[in-house]
Amino acid sequence: MKVEITGRHVVITPALRSYILKRLRKFDRMLGDEAHLHVIIDVTKGRHTAEIVLKSKLLDLSCKGQTADMYASILLAIDKLQRQALKHKSRIIETKRKRARVRAAEEKYRAPAAEGGAGAAGRENIAVEVLERKPMTLEEAAMELEHAQCPFVVFRDIESDAVNVLYRRRNGSLAVIRA
Repeated sequence: MKVEITGRHVVITPALRSYILKRLRKFDRMLGDEAHLHVIIDVTKGRHTAEIVLKSKLLDLSCKGQTADMYASILLAIDKLQRQALKHKSRIIETKRKRARVRAAEEKYRAPAAEGGAGAAGRENIAVEVLERKPMTLEEAAMELEHAQCPFVVFRDIESDAVNVLYRRRNGSLAVIRA
């Protein structure tokens, strides 16, 4: 991790430099060596401002802390930056988990097709859509079919707990396939 400290209208003392580096050590563990931090310290009319700009391969963040005390401003800016970095990291983790769940669901439905032998070659372009829905009655499914863009609705019946397909026939009437 590379840290650059700039002082505007203030001299960066060794104590201030060591305080900043000590507080920024947590980002070294979080982001690794590829991160670049630029800390800008400013004093104007009694307002002490600390601005931190973080740049890495994955993200670019910046935050600012402003109080009457320089050390408090630095701490405020570092806390803001830590919250932003953790939020971004949790988004990345959640995205990876969602992708893994989708991939597992696709593999679950693809596995029987792969075992099919000669007929499996034509099934490579099948789109898989996994929906978690609550059980519904036939009337609710008919209402959903009216609003759906798809020509059919797959639903789990409340009474029998079986999977059913409701579709519209060419003459306009509705038909149900019970499984």
